[in-house]
Amino acid sequence: MKKKQISLQVYSARNFKPYEDIFKFLSEEGMKNVELFEVEAFNETKELLDKYNLISLSSHIGFDTLKNTDLIIESLKKLKIKHAIIPCPVGKPGGKFEAVFDKNEEEWDAFGKELSSYVQVFEDNGMTLGYHNHAFEFNKLPSGKMPLECILDHNENLKFEIDLGWVVAGKADPIFWTKKYSSKIIACHIKDFSSPDKDLIDHDSQCAIGEGFINWKTVLGEIKNTSCEIFALEHDDPKDYKEYVSKSLNFLNNLEF
Repeated sequence: MKKKQISLQVYSARNFKPYEDIFKFLSEEGMKNVELFEVEAFNETKELLDKYNLISLSSHIGFDTLKNTDLIIESLKKLKIKHAIIPCPVGKPGGKFEAVFDKNEEEWDAFGKELSSYVQVFEDNGMTLGYHNHAFEFNKLPSGKMPLECILDHNENLKFEIDLGWVVAGKADPIFWTKKYSSKIIACHIKDFSSPDKDLIDHDSQCAIGEGFINWKTVLGEIKNTSCEIFALEHDDPKDYKEYVSKSLNFLNNLEF
């Protein structure tokens, strides 16, 4: 896998601003694409992307920003973003992040329907709209369904950015879910964990790609059978993002699948 095929979700480096230093480092590492977040605040990054010969094919956007549809689409177009990705439902202000996913089947179903209602307007503007999973969408509901199914099954054109690490953290099989939604997958997050014996929800359990226990040759081999365009590294709280990126890139650059 070549370095220029690999992206970074910029959220991974949010604690190491300014962004100019981050983009400069990523460009020097041989990366070509970055995945943004909170794009409504990032219009100024267009200059940085151009300066460091980077592009952004995708961005995470908050579910609540979809209510300002025209504004968010305008911001995405300025950055020539192709895929808009919702990373999670909206929670109550000040609440714990995990509480965002504390929903019954009816609530998950309603969220999926509302999210799907925006798909067409994004397509009309030459973009796709997708969803990014965490571990919590694999907490089985009383009916036997997974929350992820409640989200993705309402509209065949709603896309999927599968976070392969969070699938594992949710005690689910990334191969199974990759196959199930192969026609929807346009991006993946590559996240690794140092040991299966740790609490994988704890960000301190995350490590550089290849230093953990996930079999990336097998998992990414299955991703090749999808329409995945974006392979984004993500670590939710690295102590040294440069070391994380460099080690992960070196591992993936030497991985054949």
